[in-house]
Amino acid sequence: MPATLTAFSVKIASPGDSGMELCLAKEVLGEWNADHALEQKRILLPLNGEGTPVDVLVAFFVVPPGASLDQTVRQTGGEIERHLEAGYPALIYFSDARADLAEACAVQDKEWHELRRRYEARATIDSYADEKEFRAKFARQLDLVVGTHDYFKGGIAKPTPAAVEAPEPERELSGCARILLIEACEDFEGYLGCMKIGPTLRIQANGKQLVDAGKPGSFPIWEAAISELVEGGYLRDAGCNGQLYQIAPRGFEFLKSIGKVPVGYIAELGGM
Repeated sequence: MPATLTAFSVKIASPGDSGMELCLAKEVLGEWNADHALEQKRILLPLNGEGTPVDVLVAFFVVPPGASLDQTVRQTGGEIERHLEAGYPALIYFSDARADLAEACAVQDKEWHELRRRYEARATIDSYADEKEFRAKFARQLDLVVGTHDYFKGGIAKPTPAAVEAPEPERELSGCARILLIEACEDFEGYLGCMKIGPTLRIQANGKQLVDAGKPGSFPIWEAAISELVEGGYLRDAGCNGQLYQIAPRGFEFLKSIGKVPVGYIAELGGM
């Protein structure tokens, strides 16, 4: 490698079954180097598995129908969050077209919007229907990131092992838990009702039924979200034999951090 080239390591992370995408990503990196390395005086080196420092993170997620997108992302052990918090470039992709996710499970549909909201201001995040679409998107978006991100302009220092190995940040709420808390915030009294009758689960807030009765496979996901909020101190038991919950102080603090304010009775009492 000529001494005049600056090397940037590109980590390719794939917690799911994405072998084809891995091969295509390496091909795109090789093509980028062939077309731009000498002209731009920098080269992108693919890095599989562990290794530091990491300059660019590329992550693929293949999520089975009915599975939780949010939980799949957490399989990276907070690596994406640490990378983005340090200001380094990342490209994040989810398999299957956006419409397919909606058909598979309404919960995944909401989680996809939440993940996009969480990352889009700091990273490139997109979905793809097949390998051809992925290859085209990755090639275009990689070129855009290298050409416009502050990191490649020298505005951010190269990462060090200490930065990459920083302690994992406090666990964020899952997508379903956030949905429940936000709907409770928009309820006049900040209440969330949960009732299980036989095999049927009903969760109500803000005058809405939040669980699709036609998708029983999603019931355990919503029940887990209720437990997550109660055990984390975001909701508190409001009686009725465990069928009624109200937003707790920690829940209000979280809502405030994402720009949500209470309405009606709770707002009048200064719930925040």
